[in-house]
Amino acid sequence: MTALPDGAPASAPAGEVPPPGAAPSFRRALASRPFFLLWTSQLVSQSGDFIFDVALLWLVLQTTGSVFAVTLAVVATIVPTVVLGPVLGVYVDRWPRRTILIGTNVAEGVLVAALSGLVLAHAADLVLIVAIVFSLGVGGQFVRVASNAMVPQTVATADLTTANSLLSFSNSTTQVVGLSVGGVVVALFGVTLPIAYDAITFFVAAAIVTAIAATVGRPEPVPDGGSDRFVDQFAEGFRYVVGQRYLLELIAVGLVVNFAGNAAFALWAPYADLVLHGGAATYGFLGAMIAVGAIVGAVVVGKVNVRPIAGSLLFGGLFGFGAFVIGLGLTRSIPLALGEAFGVGFLSSVINIPLLTAVQARVPARLMGRAMSVLFGLILAAAPFGAFFAGSLAVATSIEFVYVAAGSLVLVAGAVGVVLMREVRELTY
Repeated sequence: MTALPDGAPASAPAGEVPPPGAAPSFRRALASRPFFLLWTSQLVSQSGDFIFDVALLWLVLQTTGSVFAVTLAVVATIVPTVVLGPVLGVYVDRWPRRTILIGTNVAEGVLVAALSGLVLAHAADLVLIVAIVFSLGVGGQFVRVASNAMVPQTVATADLTTANSLLSFSNSTTQVVGLSVGGVVVALFGVTLPIAYDAITFFVAAAIVTAIAATVGRPEPVPDGGSDRFVDQFAEGFRYVVGQRYLLELIAVGLVVNFAGNAAFALWAPYADLVLHGGAATYGFLGAMIAVGAIVGAVVVGKVNVRPIAGSLLFGGLFGFGAFVIGLGLTRSIPLALGEAFGVGFLSSVINIPLLTAVQARVPARLMGRAMSVLFGLILAAAPFGAFFAGSLAVATSIEFVYVAAGSLVLVAGAVGVVLMREVRELTY
């Protein structure tokens, strides 16, 4: 990304530009109207997403009685990122990102409303649920890449970490409320009400995005000598990613961590039910505690200058993350499990926010959609296998064993990374 002397990206709109060396500022980031609207739309949409997650997985578990079916539904949400993500990234760089967000939110609202109707009609079998969840995964990938690619176009480079912390903060806050409320609502009223609410939030989010100026998020023109053919643009994005050593190292460690992490998270509902002997509310509170930890982590990261130590935070965070996942596998105490879930969430923010910001600050704006979608797609390539593997291994051994094995794998990945991955270990932005 080409930067102005004061640190504002060339594509950012006019507004308050921080002086050189200025401390991170939440106020400055929120003063940008395009970012504020983008952040608000995400806040509204996510408030429904997490309530929906509780309802969906509990619906599958109660309908089928199968732990494997739950992991299958989780896999269906991940596969689009891996299979279609790099392809969708080309269109994120070709089409106005504001338009993508509006259209995708509307489409997701229609899909979730359709699922609500199927539940009411008692026609929501596993095949239909998986098909709808897969489609929502496609939309979610479009929204994820387009919104992340827009952030550098709405705030100065010096405030990127703060902007990403705010997005993480809102995501985690809605997770706390959504999973807590969702668990209670599902326990009291069933799954129909939270699913219908999620559909409404998509339509509201789309309406909020329409208030962003049409000039924000417009694609940059193809440079002289460049090609506008889909194949050529896809290849350009892929070549950029594989040509950056630090990105390749991120992909390598990300593959292992996402395999292990999704193996653990795919079993959240069965873990709450069969290991901790709780119900839907326990499942919701576990997810909420991860979110509380992530909120605290986002606030800490947003207030501290982490630019010189982004890589170091990755490996320090991985060791703690792995230890907490192992802890989850060794306890049957609900209070202790909630504390360990808090630690997992806190370290997720400490790891992810600086790394996402480093990528946004380093990647050229015209390649942002392609580079980020290829990066996300490759990092998450092992995630469906992790979720699938978790269900199979849990049936063969136990849910507790899966958690211990997953945490141990993260610790090994962190140790190997410290020794071999110098580019990421010394990553700054």
